Amino acid sequence: MSSTYGGWNPEDPYRRQAPESRRAQDANPDGQQEPARDPYGARDPYGREQQPVAPQPYDPYGPRDPYGRPANPYGRPDYQPRQQPELPQYSAVPGAEHRSEVGGPPTVGGAWRWGWSAFGASWGLWVLMTLLIGLAQLAVLLAFNPSTMDGFANATDPAAVAAAQAGGQTLTAKGLAAAGTAICVLLQALLYAGALAATRTHKVRLRDFFVLRGFGGLLAYAVLSGALGFVSISVPMAGWVVQIIGTLLLLPVPFLILGGAGFGKAVAGGVGLVLSHLGTALAVFGIVAGLALASVFTCGIGLVVIAPAMLLVGAYLVQRWTGEPVHG
Repeated sequence: MSSTYGGWNPEDPYRRQAPESRRAQDANPDGQQEPARDPYGARDPYGREQQPVAPQPYDPYGPRDPYGRPANPYGRPDYQPRQQPELPQYSAVPGAEHRSEVGGPPTVGGAWRWGWSAFGASWGLWVLMTLLIGLAQLAVLLAFNPSTMDGFANATDPAAVAAAQAGGQTLTAKGLAAAGTAICVLLQALLYAGALAATRTHKVRLRDFFVLRGFGGLLAYAVLSGALGFVSISVPMAGWVVQIIGTLLLLPVPFLILGGAGFGKAVAGGVGLVLSHLGTALAVFGIVAGLALASVFTCGIGLVVIAPAMLLVGAYLVQRWTGEPVHG
């Protein structure tokens, strides 16, 4: 048995092992060394001693700014202000602010408002063109109805008036009157062209009335209108019914021809549009007929305002029925 003296092992005289190291080995037989401890406490990366941070008392208002004011003085520390959702931004569609009744079916009220608005935007030009074309149509009708001229020239002679009326009932006179009607319809195509241009620009210019696209189709439409006029004066009663029905069904045809459709396609498409929107077409047709009758009390002068406004109403409806945009 070995003996020790003062913590030194006499049986190991060369190692000179300190008693503290021997006791550390006895406490840690695996030979693993514990990390050295700094008796002065924790230090920062620069070797400076770090002072322990004293725990802060609980603050019901949460963290504070550098000036000691609560960061959230109006609520709990865990309160988060409500974030407004970001709305997607959409670019404006060119011309969308000018479209009327976009996305909804066209109505008589919408057509009426737009028609008078478009008329008011260029009312001076509309009145001028309607007056000039009306005078030209009147001259054509008188020229192609010689019996009517004879009746006016001999208004004081009853026998001459009766002879003029009898002359107007001949087949030749009726054919001549139908030709005059066709020419009047062709002249009116100028106003149709202006009304169609107004659906694109709202305010028309003088040259817009003379852009007659599809002149061949317009000529065929004028001949068809003249034929309906011939039937109306040749067949008593039934002829007027045919005239009214034919005029109603063919109302969209001039606009479709001016829009680029052929004559046959325009007639078929026009009849289909009227039949598929019969209620609206009848309402507008009735309004036009009523205003035309009312213009008699103004000696026809009111037609220079009523006629273009009603053509604009018709142009609006046809464009909307065919899916085309209307500006204004």
